[in-house]
Amino acid sequence: MRDPRYRNPKVPEGISSGHDHPLWDAVKSFLLVSGFIVVVVAACFIAARLAAPLTPFSWETALIEKVAPSFHETKDRAPETEAYLRRLAARLTKVMDLPDGVTVTVHYVKGKEVNAFATLGGHIVIYEGLWRKIDSENTAAMLLGHEIAHVKHRDPIASAGGGLVAAVILTALVGNSGFLGDLVGAGGTLAVLRFSRAQEEKADRAAARAVLKLYGHLDGAGDLFAKLGSARGPFKEPPKFLSSHPHLADRIATLERDARARGWPLEGPKTPLP
Repeated sequence: MRDPRYRNPKVPEGISSGHDHPLWDAVKSFLLVSGFIVVVVAACFIAARLAAPLTPFSWETALIEKVAPSFHETKDRAPETEAYLRRLAARLTKVMDLPDGVTVTVHYVKGKEVNAFATLGGHIVIYEGLWRKIDSENTAAMLLGHEIAHVKHRDPIASAGGGLVAAVILTALVGNSGFLGDLVGAGGTLAVLRFSRAQEEKADRAAARAVLKLYGHLDGAGDLFAKLGSARGPFKEPPKFLSSHPHLADRIATLERDARARGWPLEGPKTPLP
């Protein structure tokens, strides 16, 4: 028989032993780990978004070529239209004072989609559906100038920076090797980035200044937003608090208000498209 001196004493009633239910322990551990991941990802997301525009443009170009080398390649091209858009873009970049080393490459893609966007590495995509609605070079310059302004302001890398860092961290923590590739693959985050309302308004102002420098007036610039509005058909824009873009009517009003405040001519001869 064991010596009673070496037996565990009986815990008095009413005193907690300090042991929770195993399921509750698991829940608490899960919540702590999840909270830690959320805090780390959020902090890195914000830090990356702020620091991304400071990265060399050459790094940005290398990144897009590495993770999505063919996102802008398609057989549905119109070489003459694309060449014209690139010539117009070259004229715009000369008056928009792009930082040294920052370049743009315009891609024209056939299809009914009414859209255009700028992404990493200075790539700008113009879809046929939108291009067919444009009826003057002035309006085309406003469109290209807006997208070039996003590149100039490093908006694509700022928008993608946080998401990419978050993806890398989650991949490391979760261990899903395919998660990062799915996130940044062709047609994914890098192809169509969402810019903030402030970024969009800043790009509009930069594009308007570029149009003014090229043509001496802003006639046709506001037509871009009217064309985009007509493309919506019966569909209304979402409420302002749910939209990342300024409302189209507000963009036209802002353009005209800024022009009047600065004495910029709103009327003048429009240059026809070739």
